[in-house]
Amino acid sequence: MGVAEHAPDRPQSRRVLVVEDLEDTRESLRELLELALAVEVDAAEDGVRALELLTEREYGVIVTDLRMPKASGMRVLREVQDRQLRCPVIVVTGNGSVMEAVEAMKLGAYDFLTKPLDPQKLIVLIDRVLREQGEKGR
Repeated sequence: MGVAEHAPDRPQSRRVLVVEDLEDTRESLRELLELALAVEVDAAEDGVRALELLTEREYGVIVTDLRMPKASGMRVLREVQDRQLRCPVIVVTGNGSVMEAVEAMKLGAYDFLTKPLDPQKLIVLIDRVLREQGEKGR
């Protein structure tokens, strides 16, 4: 049983969406965030599934891989902006260029991280985003 199952009344802003095409990485991130931050984590295997989830639920933050089949992390970021969702997006890539980082930031990405991810840095970053979102919601 995951941490999120113990807190069904947790505010929607404490939900995290992880978008990652590599199953092992996706599940590792889910477990890390659930245990370290006691948040509910939904995981999508590609940008298309992420966009479906964004119509079903609200998230406090999205962590998306940049390069994925079907729909990229950049497309997810663009859709978040186009839909005017108040949800910060952290873009992650294993082989991103400076140009991609600049483009992501221009599109409104909260941050742009490179793999391999430092788990502690990611936890601190997501915790900060969720706290900021909580303060905005007051």
